[in-house]
Amino acid sequence: MRRWLLPALFAIMLVIAHPPLHAEAHPLGNFTVNHYSRIDVGRDAVQVRYIVDMAEIPAFQERQAIDTDGDGQVNDAEQSAYLSKQAAVLVGGLHLTVDNAPVELRAVDQSLTFPVGQGGLVTLRLVLNLAAPLTPATAPIAIGYRDTNFAERIGWREIIVRPLDGVVLGDSTAPTQDQSDELRSYPQDMLSNPLDVREARFTMTLGAITAGNTANASGVAVPSRDRAIDSFAALIASKELTPPIMLLSLLLAFGLGAAHALTPGHGKTIVAAYLVGSRGTARHAIFLGITTTVTHTLGVFLLGLITLFISRFILPEQLYPWLEFLSGVMVLGIGLLLFRSRLMQLLGRTRAHAEHEHGHGHDHDHDHDHNHGHEHDHDHAHGHSHDHDHGHSHMPPGVNGQPVTWRSLLALGISGGLLPCPSALVVLLSAIALHRVAFGMLLIVAFSIGLAGVLTGIGLLLVYARQFFERFPTDGRLLRALPVASAGIVTVAGLVIAAGALVQAGLLRV
Repeated sequence: MRRWLLPALFAIMLVIAHPPLHAEAHPLGNFTVNHYSRIDVGRDAVQVRYIVDMAEIPAFQERQAIDTDGDGQVNDAEQSAYLSKQAAVLVGGLHLTVDNAPVELRAVDQSLTFPVGQGGLVTLRLVLNLAAPLTPATAPIAIGYRDTNFAERIGWREIIVRPLDGVVLGDSTAPTQDQSDELRSYPQDMLSNPLDVREARFTMTLGAITAGNTANASGVAVPSRDRAIDSFAALIASKELTPPIMLLSLLLAFGLGAAHALTPGHGKTIVAAYLVGSRGTARHAIFLGITTTVTHTLGVFLLGLITLFISRFILPEQLYPWLEFLSGVMVLGIGLLLFRSRLMQLLGRTRAHAEHEHGHGHDHDHDHDHNHGHEHDHDHAHGHSHDHDHGHSHMPPGVNGQPVTWRSLLALGISGGLLPCPSALVVLLSAIALHRVAFGMLLIVAFSIGLAGVLTGIGLLLVYARQFFERFPTDGRLLRALPVASAGIVTVAGLVIAAGALVQAGLLRV
């Protein structure tokens, strides 16, 4: 008996296909609208430096609104008109109170720039410097601040409060130190759980005036770092598109798609667990990869159409949690059906095996009692039994689970490609902006093929690994439980994905 074979097969499944540790299958950085408020409290005024930083996709949408003549360019007149209008809207979404009474913030100056982003697209950075008067008082003054702009958009939201010279703060709910260098550099360890601070409360009292500026001492900014380059999005922005460069770009897109599939949350666990516990073949694994490719590609194109034409009604990033939830529900349904059928099969096989062993033992005792001394007959019966045993496989009945159904494979492939990669959407929008639509579509297809190729490869590896292990004698009881265990992994993975999507949508708290 080689009892290590079953754990080895199971270990391959878990090492290659580690389950997702968090709900977010993709970082949504390209969708974010980020907010920053720095409140400087002086003896006779409150100053607010307010910054909105839009990532590539919302900036692409906003530039369409800025470009009123539709020529694809933003001229000075269009930029100035947009800035004046948008500044008024943003100031209206900022609420400052002093001793529970609203105070009006007025713009001191404002600016609008378009820093270079990923894939040849630009981002949008709008800065407002605002101020509101304060009446000096010896008693503590309670001040409140709230930001309600772009409440439905995802992104980083940061508020800091700093005392100027001659002011002492108390009971502040906001820190005095900046974490993002005014939205120029986000802490990498907080990207999966970004700041979401929308209001601050504090009190201020007058203090002694010193020679220094306490605002500079208390608000040390993090040194600015260059933004990480999205390798896939960068392919569309090549200066020249000669045939060799296009071919190399397509190969790189395929490789980046494969590498992207190796990150957590892309269905590797589900594919491996499904095929390990089923009588899957190479044809099934290839069909699974094709389905994932087609689904992912169509998902990117559909999300691109939504971004271009109906984003005023449906925000693309708001679809992600629901697509992830639908993917999780599909996987959960497959897992539950598999678990139920395989558990019933295991119980039936176990019962039949027990009855067979009991009957065999009874017949053997009966023959021994009635044919004692008839050595020839006993040897003949024993030899027949020996030949009969060698005519069977070393694997116990029902080890491989039930046959794979094409319907389950189709649902599994759709769930694996249902959540489009945000980088692929950036490539599509960049291709439109750069008038390289055909090349952009080819890059997305190559990326999707690379992503699905990893899932197909894992499926093929597990199919052939299982067939290899079937040649060896193994403990039947443990091996019969493998299909049930793999179905359990599929079920748990679907539950984790669905629950994580609800957390991301704000409907479930952890």
